[in-house]
Amino acid sequence: MKPKKWTIGIAIAGILLVAVAIISIERYSYHSSPRQPANTYLHQRIKKFQIQGIDISHHQGVIDWQQVRHPDTTQSFNFAFIRATVGMSKDRHFKKNWEAASQQGFSRGAYHYYWSNVNSTKQAHHFMESVSIAKGDLPPVLDIEDISTIQNKKSLRKGLKNWIQIIETHYGVQPIIYSGEAFYRDVLRSDAYFNDYPRIWIANYNGVGSPRISWKFWQYTDRMPVDGIETLVDANVFNGSREEFNRLLVP
Repeated sequence: MKPKKWTIGIAIAGILLVAVAIISIERYSYHSSPRQPANTYLHQRIKKFQIQGIDISHHQGVIDWQQVRHPDTTQSFNFAFIRATVGMSKDRHFKKNWEAASQQGFSRGAYHYYWSNVNSTKQAHHFMESVSIAKGDLPPVLDIEDISTIQNKKSLRKGLKNWIQIIETHYGVQPIIYSGEAFYRDVLRSDAYFNDYPRIWIANYNGVGSPRISWKFWQYTDRMPVDGIETLVDANVFNGSREEFNRLLVP
């Protein structure tokens, strides 16, 4: 029996969708291949930065914050970005991590993982309902890593700008934008708003001397071993002096 035309069409469409997904993942992935060694933090290109930190979520499990310290004894952690919300969900360990990081003297920052297919206003209000920011905290972070399957890039950028505006109005501080370097370059920078944005946190694990676009924070690996944390951890540096870092904190 010959297959019906519509079943063939569905099969072809499915194959095309998978292909597009694979291309998108490969294009915007900032993970290195082969993976960078866990001790990349010992390289001089990383050691030269004065301000260093980590970012975590509930994927790190229960953290013993009293034991958290930089694996390089010549360095120390100054800050921790902590996931608060994911689209319209909450990070299971946010409240515990948020309080513990502050108690251990970290400059803490809360971040929102943006769902590209969900209304930006709803996501902004969900974040605001979940996070209270105090003096000395880092600005809120918008984590954008995925293109949308229901809107074009221009519409996606419009939603991101809307999220940023709502958050800035509510907290009185300009948010930080986190993304992979290729994604930021290819998806966001065609809009002058993002091309000139002053607070960018870039992920690039590929052994470069530094990201090739302007940045404030750089996530250079996701493979740092840290005492007190069961999993390997994302490690970051700040592009500037201690005085510049302090000026970034909520007054």
